[in-house]
Amino acid sequence: MVSINPPVIDGHIDTALEILRQPRKFSERSKIGHCDLPRMKEANVQAALFAIESGYTLESLIKSIDIWFKFVSNPENKLFQIKTIDDFDKIKDSGQVGALLHFEGVSGMDEELKLLRLGYHLGLRSMGITWSNVNKFATGVRVTTKRQRKTGLKDLGKNLVREAQALGITIDVSHLNDQSFWDLYEITDKPIIATHSNARSICDHPRNLTDDQIKAIHEKHGTIGINFGMKFLDPKHPGEEYTNLGYDVVKKHMDHIVGLADINTVAIGSDYDGTSIPNCLRDCTKLPVLWEYLLENGYSEQDINKISHQNLLRVFKDTW
Repeated sequence: MVSINPPVIDGHIDTALEILRQPRKFSERSKIGHCDLPRMKEANVQAALFAIESGYTLESLIKSIDIWFKFVSNPENKLFQIKTIDDFDKIKDSGQVGALLHFEGVSGMDEELKLLRLGYHLGLRSMGITWSNVNKFATGVRVTTKRQRKTGLKDLGKNLVREAQALGITIDVSHLNDQSFWDLYEITDKPIIATHSNARSICDHPRNLTDDQIKAIHEKHGTIGINFGMKFLDPKHPGEEYTNLGYDVVKKHMDHIVGLADINTVAIGSDYDGTSIPNCLRDCTKLPVLWEYLLENGYSEQDINKISHQNLLRVFKDTW
């Protein structure tokens, strides 16, 4: 019997767009995908960063924003758009799930950053600069090869970061290549997050973070959302998908980050509905079982509260 079920803020889910690729009703429990309203409520997921892909053009980015708002504004879905820190309190007893607008890459963004400013007024509160590509702002990490591009954050990207942070948008480094990460590190005084990345020392995949990057995020008072994707978890088979991984592998990544930094540097960024997940975490209803495992293996209830929601909430307070 599960004895702990803390509130959860998930740093990254792809449900808003994935629900179109695998049609189902978000308002109804389904065996398809990883998240829907009944399952999220069962797991006490009170809010999540609902990511949208930017695509490669301004038109594709606007199309994704339109899809996101249709999804969130559908009254059947019982979603409440989070725009302020106080909004997290508003949803606690409302029966709704908080939805944060997150751009997973901004390749389609205009160079004058008009859409960035409009996005902020629409509720954009978290943003990655690239996906697995090079765009006019930065260079993304390539997920299919260890051979990485050497280019980093461009002048336009530096302008983008500065303006986004001035507006109050949290910057996500999860899909940046190493050089872009360090270029960003040099120009930011605000906390940064890796919404859905793991430890490269445990699973040698370029999408994961090096020890020095983990320490740098800690130094900036940021946090790292543990990604449940098999290819980013598995120490023995990086980049491959073995469904029989256990909770111990998730804990290895957490332990490593805590050992290099501290408990404040670990959060959850499941990547639900965006990648292949091991059976033990097959949908969000398995989160309470993960918390129970951590509680039985060295983590306190206070630690788990930090991982499940408090660390992300702290970063949002510091950056919004």
